[in-house]
Amino acid sequence: MVGRVLPLFLLAALLATSVVSGIAAPAGAQQELIDSDPQVAQALKDLQAAQSAAHDAANRIVANRQQQTVLQGRIAANSDQIAQLTQQTADLTVELNRVLDVVRARSLALYVGRGSYDGLSDILGGRGQTRLLRALYRQRLTEAAAHTDQAMMRHLNATKAALSDTKAEAEREQTTLENQQASLRTLDTQLAQQQDQMNQSVATANVLLERARAVGAFRAQRSPIMGPSLLSVDQMVGWYSSRGYRPNLPTGVTVAQLAALFVQEGRDENVRGDVAFAQSIIETGGFASAPDNNYSGIGWCDSCSSGVRFPTPQDGIRAQVQLLRNYADSTSRAANLSHPPSPYLYDPNPSVAAREFDTFFAKGWAPTWSDMGHGNWATDPGYSSKVLNIYQSMTTFAQAR
Repeated sequence: MVGRVLPLFLLAALLATSVVSGIAAPAGAQQELIDSDPQVAQALKDLQAAQSAAHDAANRIVANRQQQTVLQGRIAANSDQIAQLTQQTADLTVELNRVLDVVRARSLALYVGRGSYDGLSDILGGRGQTRLLRALYRQRLTEAAAHTDQAMMRHLNATKAALSDTKAEAEREQTTLENQQASLRTLDTQLAQQQDQMNQSVATANVLLERARAVGAFRAQRSPIMGPSLLSVDQMVGWYSSRGYRPNLPTGVTVAQLAALFVQEGRDENVRGDVAFAQSIIETGGFASAPDNNYSGIGWCDSCSSGVRFPTPQDGIRAQVQLLRNYADSTSRAANLSHPPSPYLYDPNPSVAAREFDTFFAKGWAPTWSDMGHGNWATDPGYSSKVLNIYQSMTTFAQAR
């Protein structure tokens, strides 16, 4: 998710009435209400298109930033590799010079050297015997020198080959590094352009949001994101158990624990934790696929390579609830949260995280669940209906007990 310094707008009265279940009438009834007023329908259509365009721009920025991070990592790795290859080249050059010196010295000793045999004559006795042994000694010395020189030459040739290969590899790595740096510069330019496009899209969406409020488009949708949970943990877990889902959660983590966290974290931020639980059912297939304690698809987008990772279930649910609060409440600020903004969603630095939370570009764009979709949280136009249908099933189950 991306949040940058963008225009903020005043909070208007969003809900004119309430309903028994705390959720809107079935989607069909809502649609009839919207369709009955062409001005309302057009205002919503324009708003959804503008918000979708803004989210698309934001997702492109997220995807490019992920690519930027990958490139920066590769550049750092290649720089290290080049440094290692440069050192290897220097070491091999020293070794090559050392071997050359040894070979030259041995060649000189073999062809021009004269050993001293003065003592050998006295020991062996007799000049004939001495000459014979001297020749034999010279033969053995020559054979030993030749054997050693052959080994040194093999070492010399191997060192030359290794030096050549290392230099060639260093040149290839340098070319790769230069190409990656050029790609990074291009990406930086694209990011700046995309940020401008996103700012323009957000500004347009904010204008249309005020127009939709002016014609009462939001009052046609009564499924508030904020408010108390109306279902208990036992009711939520009872419904879940009746559906035959197969959870795939870390050892020791249960659906009952998750449900309790949704209710508690929702209460802390005045967000409907029971509906957030329903949202997670849609996002994870009933908790069958919830990697890294991410129960709501945060960070995933059509062009993104990965989602946000959370170390604990509470961290994942807290980030989800805080993001719902930011979507629903245009007056939301980090200073008004019960808990500091999630360091895993916004930034590890508390000051930066607070600024990112406060300047979230879609702040207040979805005060009701019916406003979700069309880029708000998900690109699927039917996203809100899927979440609300799950919640309706939960409330029907609870009322039947």
